[in-house]
Amino acid sequence: MYIESVQLKNFRNYDSLELDFDQGTNIFYGNNAQGKTNILESLYLCGTTKSHKGSKDKEIIHFGQDEAHIRMMVRRNEMSYKVDMHLRRNKAKGVAINGLPIRKASELFGVVNMVFFSPEDLNIIKNGPGERRRFLDLELCQLDKIYLTDLASYNHIVNQRNKLLKDLYVKPDLKGTLEIWDMQMAEYGRRIIEKRQKFVEELNGIIQEIHRNLTGQAETLEIIYEPSCTAEARLKDKVIPLQVNVLKRLPLKTGSRVPLFVITIRTTSSRLLSSSKCRRSV
Repeated sequence: MYIESVQLKNFRNYDSLELDFDQGTNIFYGNNAQGKTNILESLYLCGTTKSHKGSKDKEIIHFGQDEAHIRMMVRRNEMSYKVDMHLRRNKAKGVAINGLPIRKASELFGVVNMVFFSPEDLNIIKNGPGERRRFLDLELCQLDKIYLTDLASYNHIVNQRNKLLKDLYVKPDLKGTLEIWDMQMAEYGRRIIEKRQKFVEELNGIIQEIHRNLTGQAETLEIIYEPSCTAEARLKDKVIPLQVNVLKRLPLKTGSRVPLFVITIRTTSSRLLSSSKCRRSV
């Protein structure tokens, strides 16, 4: 897969831009604040529907305009795909593949696969588990559509279950339905944990040799996945006890929703490393 071209209109600092790409390596160079990163952001946004900076759509649209447009041509398996994205200041973005509107971002996966590194990615190392969860989920969703479906189902069930916990204040007779949500949540959570564990194991097999070469064999890098419970536990031992807290209206904060993986160099957690050079090597 490679990107053939991109067209921008009213995107960031660009009124209009058209670029054709080589199938090999493409390098952007120029003075600071000229829009090099904006081009990369547009490609990532068009391929994932999200900005790597976490920016809102209205922040991306050129100043003084109400909407922006990105068109990206992608070549994959001898076929060309046209991805169009409309960003609107006060409405949800619209995305179409070969002229056909899509309803879910997941429909882009399998057409475009992105690997993006930016200074913001150092937050995976420095910040809390939320950043590492986002990294895990984004990578796995691009690689595995079943994981994407399971994750969406899990999040839906969590939201419905939390709504039920609140409704029990006024409708206590609904308590009997809580176990149904618990069982579904435990099953989807088990699948998610298993996929994450497998992904981390495969990632370790790739990155350890690369990191040893970068550090002259002086360091050993390892990612350790630490969910709040194991897949074998099916989350049930964590979920069911929460029923006793129904009247306290506690939201769900357990299982695969709060995953954490620790990145270690020798025996030091990378979250504690003060050297920015060391963090960048990770």
